[in-house]
Amino acid sequence: MMSSDISFWGVSLLVVLLLASVAVYWLIDRKEMARVLRVFGLMAGQMAVIGIIAWTACKANAWWADMLWLVVLIALATGWCLYKMRKTWKQMLTSVVAALTAGTLIGSGVMMLCMPGRFFIPITAVMVTHLVVAVKETLQTYQRSLTHTEAHRLYMQANGATLLESLMPSVRRALRATVQPQLRTMAQPLLVTMPLLFVGMLLGGVSPATAVVVMILLMMAAFVSTVVAAIVALYCFKR
Repeated sequence: MMSSDISFWGVSLLVVLLLASVAVYWLIDRKEMARVLRVFGLMAGQMAVIGIIAWTACKANAWWADMLWLVVLIALATGWCLYKMRKTWKQMLTSVVAALTAGTLIGSGVMMLCMPGRFFIPITAVMVTHLVVAVKETLQTYQRSLTHTEAHRLYMQANGATLLESLMPSVRRALRATVQPQLRTMAQPLLVTMPLLFVGMLLGGVSPATAVVVMILLMMAAFVSTVVAAIVALYCFKR
């Protein structure tokens, strides 16, 4: 699909309907509408920045441009994770960076063995999208579990358990919290995966059969990268 395929009149109608919806919402709930407008503005700004970087990487068609894209993605993802955990960001910094980097490199690297190198940019974007939520859930769940089970861990260690054995309940909770969103996505492809990946690939000109195969490969790679990122995050976490 090319930009020339987009209809000017269709876009104009969509803009008019959007303005009408904004006006109706504004009359009903002005406070919430202000938040909606801020979110739209943030989305447009982020998409503009990412679009410019992706366009530069595609035009350059060089390894350094791909690395620049990867570094920017990991930096943005790290910033978002640390913002969500801003009260403990200093403690989480090393874990977040290491987990996102390891998960992205392994997930994207495996996919690059399955697909041509020109798909590096969209594949890394998909990997990072999955990993952002996974890393955040892993560290937050692990930290909460350590706080709530401190007395039990001390009791286990006093009765001969090793440090690793006393930490395993918290590790299991963290891994469960990491994997469950991924499993829900995989279990509901018609409602979750299709709009995000399948339709997007069809718009890009990919055949339906190829799109299905790519979706399955991406879900497999995303699961692998999620587990790897969770293990790295827990290993680097400063107890």
